Amino acid sequence: MNFFKKHLKITIIIGVIILISGIGVFKITAQNKTQDKVKFDTKKETIITPKRETIKDEITLTGSIDAAIKADLRFQTSGQLAWVGVKVGDKVKKYQSIASLNKEELKKQLAVDFNNYKTAASKFYDTTDEYKDSVIDTEIRRILERNQNTLDNSVISYELQDLTLKYATLITPISGIVTNIDQPSSGINVTPATATFSVIDPASIYFKAQIDQEDVIKIKVGDKTTINLDSFPDQDFESEITYISFTPVSGETSTVYEVRFKLPIDNNDLKYRIGMDGDAIISLKENSDSLVIPVDSIHQENDQSYVLVKEGDSIDLTKKYIKTGIETDTNIEVLEGLSENDQIVITK
Repeated sequence: MNFFKKHLKITIIIGVIILISGIGVFKITAQNKTQDKVKFDTKKETIITPKRETIKDEITLTGSIDAAIKADLRFQTSGQLAWVGVKVGDKVKKYQSIASLNKEELKKQLAVDFNNYKTAASKFYDTTDEYKDSVIDTEIRRILERNQNTLDNSVISYELQDLTLKYATLITPISGIVTNIDQPSSGINVTPATATFSVIDPASIYFKAQIDQEDVIKIKVGDKTTINLDSFPDQDFESEITYISFTPVSGETSTVYEVRFKLPIDNNDLKYRIGMDGDAIISLKENSDSLVIPVDSIHQENDQSYVLVKEGDSIDLTKKYIKTGIETDTNIEVLEGLSENDQIVITK
């Protein structure tokens, strides 16, 4: 009996110690929770509510106008520039003559080549007649082959000189605007490298930009795009992607690819010019009637997104974890976790 009483006292003492310890731990935990509880600060924070609106996932690229149809025209031979029929800014038609070299010397050389051909032809026929009744041995066969080669070479020389005469006139293969003339004055001796005439077709203009390698995988030919030109700030052009380069643009410090967009405009009055800068806004995805909140209201914890929510008149704030969708520079779509009635806390 004494043994039982003795152990009962020990058990009671241990129970009291455990109870006191538990109360202490509870108080400390409650105190810590109270300290960790986030409070609403009216001076630094404000309340917003989620809104229903259309949100778009877009990529904005900076670029400029270029032309698909261009021609840099040069003479194939050197000579004296005898005639220049255009000036910078002139409109030209396809297959129009725009400049010419002096042809007098070329014509005389053509006449010489023609005479050489007649001489070679006469000699060819004389030699052929001389050996027509002879037995064709190795020596005679060689004579006849040399005779034939001489005639052939004279024909080739004449044809080459005839081409040189034709190439002495520079003809544009496209319609367009003359944008550059290296040598606008006649009477000057020129070479193919010193007399370039540039023509651009203004009807072939398009908008081009460069896109980073991380973003190029997000787009495809046919994606709808809005073009904003700096020269026409109040006008938007509805467009689409027509070309994405397979190889990166050379000479850039990072890996970027060229993207082209059509410009569905009439450019007969030349309002839209090469080099005009602007932005291409590519629409990747669009969701209507989405629940949207400001990006600044989002917080991160262990790779999860959450917002601070104020309940009624209480100054205590509650964490609400959310699932997000499309994000822009200012807003983010909320897929799960919030309603239109939630009071979201955001820093002023």
